Amino acid sequence: MYGSLLVLPALLVIVLLYLYPFALAVYVSFTSEGRLTLEHYRRVYEVYMEDVAFTFWTSLLSALIAGAIGIALAAYLRLGADGIVKSLINQLYRIPIFLPFVVVAQMMRGFLAPHGTLNMLLFNLGLSQPIEFFDWKGLVIGFVWKQAPFMTLIILSGFLMVKDEYIEAARVAGAGDLRVVTEVLIPMARSTIAIAFALAYASNVATFTLPYMLIGGARPTAITVDIAHRVTMFGDWATANALGVISFLLVSAFAAFYLREMVRRGVYER
Repeated sequence: MYGSLLVLPALLVIVLLYLYPFALAVYVSFTSEGRLTLEHYRRVYEVYMEDVAFTFWTSLLSALIAGAIGIALAAYLRLGADGIVKSLINQLYRIPIFLPFVVVAQMMRGFLAPHGTLNMLLFNLGLSQPIEFFDWKGLVIGFVWKQAPFMTLIILSGFLMVKDEYIEAARVAGAGDLRVVTEVLIPMARSTIAIAFALAYASNVATFTLPYMLIGGARPTAITVDIAHRVTMFGDWATANALGVISFLLVSAFAAFYLREMVRRGVYER
């Protein structure tokens, strides 16, 4: 009885700030003047399906690349010899975690502009024409730069949970660092890696600032930009809510996996 009262405030916060707005968004997306309709989803299909696909594959690609970088950095920090380089990497890779997306977006605009740092570097290396990065390429670069440190931190925590005895046993059997990573660390920390991927992917799908500042009104663009334009330019909350429901569906499978893993870990840790 007393336990239920203790969790009641947290439960009310979840219901009022998350479940109720989500249920209301679903209801609005399926109604028009009090009648059930699929009109808003038909509009999404006719106008925004390219943006839905764009949001999905850019978010997925960015999370995969960031995950690969995160695994490499976490493996080096777990297995690499102590030294100045390791200490420097251990400090520097965390910096992007604390930068908000609006700061990252502004940095990327200067770095990826036609006459920005990256294009000037490529020009000095012999490239005659600047590369256009204010599209999916710039978006992926921005996502990876922001998410790779975050994924590294989570994956490293999983690698640190692998006992040294397993690593030493693999080395005694003749395994090098690469085999230790692929056959010991990654298999034993696969749930942690999957959680890091799910969080990074969901964050990419939900981000507004970076795609808005890099791509703006050009097409294709991210769902979040479409939602903002639908509300500010047309006052069309119903279609915006339909886009929001679709964005939820894009991350629902990963969210379900994340919740399952959190519940499973909570049971095992009791």
